[in-house]
Amino acid sequence: MKWRLLFLAGLVGIAYLWTVNFAFLSDDIYGIVNNPEIFKFSWVWQNPTVILNRLVYFIISNVFGIVPWPFRLVNIFVHLMTVIGVMVLVDKLINKTVAVVAAALVAVHPLMIESVTWISGNGYSWYGMLLMWSLVFYIRAGKSGKQWLISIGLFLAALEFSEKAAVLPGILLVYRLVIDRKRGKWPACAGRWDLIPYIALSALWLVMNIRGVGARLNYLETEYNSQVEIESAFKVSPLVQTPVALSSYLGLIIWPDKLTLYHSEMNFTPVKFRVMAGITIIYLLATAWLLWRRKLAGFFLSWLVIGLSPTLVPLGVAWIVAERYAYFGAIGIFILIAWGLVGLSEKPKWMEAGWTIIVIVICLLLIRTLVRNSDWQDQDHLWLAAERTSPTSPQNHNNLGDLYGRRGDLQLAEWHFKKAIELNPNYADAMHNLGNTYVRMGKLEEAIKMYEAALQNKPSLWQSEQQLKEVREYLQKGLTKESSFDNI
Repeated sequence: MKWRLLFLAGLVGIAYLWTVNFAFLSDDIYGIVNNPEIFKFSWVWQNPTVILNRLVYFIISNVFGIVPWPFRLVNIFVHLMTVIGVMVLVDKLINKTVAVVAAALVAVHPLMIESVTWISGNGYSWYGMLLMWSLVFYIRAGKSGKQWLISIGLFLAALEFSEKAAVLPGILLVYRLVIDRKRGKWPACAGRWDLIPYIALSALWLVMNIRGVGARLNYLETEYNSQVEIESAFKVSPLVQTPVALSSYLGLIIWPDKLTLYHSEMNFTPVKFRVMAGITIIYLLATAWLLWRRKLAGFFLSWLVIGLSPTLVPLGVAWIVAERYAYFGAIGIFILIAWGLVGLSEKPKWMEAGWTIIVIVICLLLIRTLVRNSDWQDQDHLWLAAERTSPTSPQNHNNLGDLYGRRGDLQLAEWHFKKAIELNPNYADAMHNLGNTYVRMGKLEEAIKMYEAALQNKPSLWQSEQQLKEVREYLQKGLTKESSFDNI
C-alpha cells in the first residue's frame, strides 16, 4: 500500500505541484481577489447550500492572505484524495492492479485540470472527492452502522460544496442493482432502507436550490447581455444537448486535445451530429445491456451520464460542455479503460505489450497535462490558448481585446472587441471596452457611441455611464486628439 500511495502521490505532484504559484484567473478575480466579504465569517453563512465551500475560502484568506498558492495547494491535495479513493474503491470491487492503473489515469488525465488548477473549479474536485469516499464507506459498511453514517456525513459535506453532488443516490441505486444477489425482485435494490437518507438529502438540496435557478438565469443574462447568446450557449433541446455533451466528453476522455475554458464550437454539420448521436446511442445501449446482465462494467459505464445529469437538464443554468462538469462522472470511464488494459496485460501472449501500452498511455496523458497546465499560468496564456480552440467565443475575444490593450496594441484590441460584438451583438462589456479603446486612440465620438450602446444593453454598467460623462466633458471643453486622456 505504501509504495502504491507514493507512486500516485508522485504522479499528482509532477502534474500539479509546479502550478501552485500560477496567477488568479477568470472567476478567481471576482470571487477571491476583489471580494472583500471573503474575510468575514458572516459571508460563510449567507448561502446555506455552499457553507463548506465558502468556509474553505474564508480560512485560507484569513490565514494566508489573498495569494494563489494555498488555494491551489488545497485543490491538489483534494485531487490526490480523489485518486486514493479511486484506488481503494477499485481494489475492493476488482483487484489491486486495476486499482493502481485506474487511480493513475485519474491522477494525470488532463480532463481533470479545470477542477484542480483553476481555483474557482474547486467545488467540482471537492464534491467529487467526497462522493468517492462516501461511496467507498457505503460499500465497506456491510453491517457496520458507523461506516454507513460516515458515508452519509461525507455525502452531506459534498452537497455543501455543490448541489451537483445530488447524483450520488443514482450511483448507489445502480450499485445495488448490480451487486445485490437476490433474485426475483425488481428493482434489485427494493427494500434497501439504507438508501433513504441519501435520497432525502438529495431531494432537500434540489428543493433548496430551485430558488437559485432564477438568480442564475438573471446572472447569465446580465453577464452575457443577450438572450440569443444565452439560448445558444445554455438552452437547447435535450435531444440535441445530450448527444453533443456525452459524445464530446467521451471524445475528450479518449483524445484530450481540444481543451478550453470556453467550449463554444457547438455548430455541427448534419453528418457530424448524426455521428455524435450514434455514439451516444451506442453508449446508452451498452450501459443498459451491461446493467441488464448485472455486470460490474455497467455500473462504471453508467457513472458518466449519472454524474453529468445535472448539467444535461435543459434549464439554461449550465454550459453544454465544460471540462469541470466531468470531474466525477469521467472516473467510471477511467476505471473501465484501466480494467481493459490490465485484462489485456494478463493474457500470456500480450503481457509485455499490455504493460507497454499502459505505461505509454499514462506517460502521454501526463505530458498532455503538463502542456495544458502551462496554459493556466496567467490570463494571457489562457486566453491565447483558448483562441486556438474557441475562435467563435465572444467572451474570449473580449478577453483578447483586453490582453492586447494592456500590451498597447490598440488596433488588435479594437479588432477583438469588434469581433466579440459581431458574435454577440448585445455584448455590453465588449462595447464598453471598445469605447475605452477608442478613447485611448483619440476617437472620442466613436467612444461615445460605444458607451451609449453598452448602457442600452446593460443599464447597470455604471462604468460606461461614468466614462460617457467624462468624455462628453472633455469634448465640451474643446480638447483635441492631442490632449491627454489618461484620466478617462
